[in-house]
Amino acid sequence: MDDTVGEGVPPHVASEFYLWLWYTSDGNGGTFTFEDGSVAQCWVEDRLAFRSAGEEKVSAVLTGESPGTTPEARAAVRGGKVLRDVRLAVRRSDREYSVTLRGPAVELAGAKVPGLVRAGDEAETVYERMFLYEELHWVVAQLFRAFGRERASQGWRESVVPAMRAWLEARA
Repeated sequence: MDDTVGEGVPPHVASEFYLWLWYTSDGNGGTFTFEDGSVAQCWVEDRLAFRSAGEEKVSAVLTGESPGTTPEARAAVRGGKVLRDVRLAVRRSDREYSVTLRGPAVELAGAKVPGLVRAGDEAETVYERMFLYEELHWVVAQLFRAFGRERASQGWRESVVPAMRAWLEARA
């Protein structure tokens, strides 16, 4: 099965995915369990970029430690802005990553992978870095799959959307 993220994704779906990641990571302590039983922690790290609905250009950026906890971030969404970019921290096992999910195609940008676990020859170093980048991409793909399953479920409009609205209002 292909783990491609973002190809052919309508712009509103990417924005919903970013908001869902923010909401879900805030609500469940950032713990996600994937179909294969593996677990990863994921949370908004230090950047949220918003755009006005119907536009592509970024109109507001919040940076700093935990911008997702600020009243300004929630006010932007309540005011009709949608997420265009989100900087995530990801922890899987003992490895920590950082990546920006950007734009309507859910592009991975500015990825930071853990330091090398073992020393070795140049080929081993390259293979290890390849593994780390592949793992990060796999985690993002799994997050997107989890979102897609929930987004396509009967409960999306009936329970998830109202819960997200309540979450936005409760943090005002």
